[in-house]
Amino acid sequence: MSVKVYAICGFIGSGKTTLANQIAEHQRAYRFSIDEWMIPLFGEHMPREQFDSRLACLSTLFDNAALDLLKLGVSVIFDYGFWAFRDRERLRSWAKQHQLDLEIVYLDVSFERCCQQAKARNQLNSDLSYQMSDEMLAMFWHQFEVPKSTEHLVSVISSKE
Repeated sequence: MSVKVYAICGFIGSGKTTLANQIAEHQRAYRFSIDEWMIPLFGEHMPREQFDSRLACLSTLFDNAALDLLKLGVSVIFDYGFWAFRDRERLRSWAKQHQLDLEIVYLDVSFERCCQQAKARNQLNSDLSYQMSDEMLAMFWHQFEVPKSTEHLVSVISSKE
């Protein structure tokens, strides 16, 4: 079996981590989750500039660790969200530069369903996921850039209600 880079694209509550865990189990792949590192290392709340700087640092570390795992024959999963077109383009460029097999999976889920899932997750009080208010979800929804068909996503999983 050849190694692969999986990238899960979707909004908060769309099921990214659930899918990433399923892929990890079935493909024996290692999963990189930004939230599961950011929160224990830095806490849940911080100024946006600080968040972006820390996110960039972790992303670079994860990219380098992923390359090491791929060389060892272990597929990797980036459970990041990839909300912005520029983030998906950066990933494609990185994969091309390193001649990697990349599969981007977009979870096309309605805003209402994402909100339901995020609120249900809030009730779990997990130390590894951010608590989301209605206001935060609405604000972030406007920042999410839905992938276009011209982006050549490998697969789209839709569960619009």
